[in-house]
Amino acid sequence: MVLTHADIDGMCAGAIALSRFPGAKVFFTKPVSLYFDLDAAEAERIIICDMAVTRKGAADLVSLLKRKRAEITYFDHHPIPETTSLEELRRSAKKFVWSESDMCASELVYDYFKKELPPERAWLALYGAIGDFTDEGKSAQSIMQNWDKHQVYFEVCSMIMAIKMKRFEDYDAKRGIVSALAKGHNPSNIDGIVECAAEAVGRELELYHEAREKAMLIGRIGYMKDLPSFGFRGPAALFSATVTNSPIGMYMHRRKNIVDVTIRRRVPGIALNKLAEYASERVGGSGGGHAEAAGCRLPIGTENAFLDAANEWLKKNE
Repeated sequence: MVLTHADIDGMCAGAIALSRFPGAKVFFTKPVSLYFDLDAAEAERIIICDMAVTRKGAADLVSLLKRKRAEITYFDHHPIPETTSLEELRRSAKKFVWSESDMCASELVYDYFKKELPPERAWLALYGAIGDFTDEGKSAQSIMQNWDKHQVYFEVCSMIMAIKMKRFEDYDAKRGIVSALAKGHNPSNIDGIVECAAEAVGRELELYHEAREKAMLIGRIGYMKDLPSFGFRGPAALFSATVTNSPIGMYMHRRKNIVDVTIRRRVPGIALNKLAEYASERVGGSGGGHAEAAGCRLPIGTENAFLDAANEWLKKNE
């Protein structure tokens, strides 16, 4: 079984794992849901890809990893929260493969299994690296020198844009992409990818103009809420910062009884993962991610208190 994230890096990491173990089932999860999905998983071998360990849930996850009877291999590249340690995580899972430097999860999975994979699966490592902005790192550059850069970027950018559209929004559609990639198909060969990518480019330009009208400013944070296009959360957060001339941008989307928050920055030096952890936990939520891109899950009705806590963190740490 493969448990992985539903972004580009998670999908490509999952596809590499599926290529190594073709009979595996692929399930998508999130850091805040990983404990419950892993607890319910029934398989002799479980591969976990691109799942940040949250500060709030670290102790419970470590305990579950220790008592789970399955052979668990865990690949991740997010910062380790101070509520646990790399050594503890490595003791808990059969294998905990981690790097916080310049490698994404797809690169880690490919590097671990590459002796058992066709050489072309290196493309999936590159797709993940480009999607997660680690393509300037030594690992990605050493792979890229063997392939045509324009082709690689065309393929992955088509997929990055296409999965923002409704046709590829749900997990079944993403699972179909992962299955095709694991078999060696290029993204552009998957029905609908190129067409949806072209449509997404136009929608993203429309989103920028929408942000100019709808983005709000509170403190040093620009934000928008509940737009129709759920797949454009990253650009919505970034454009919120752009049009309000703020260092930080956020997009908030209500889903049943929770609020998903996507956070992006326009300037370096602000650790968004730390901001997300601090502000979300102040209102009973959880969050994390990378310094340059992060996310949170909040209880409904706590959005304004969350924004206040985020601005409070900015004042102390910017």
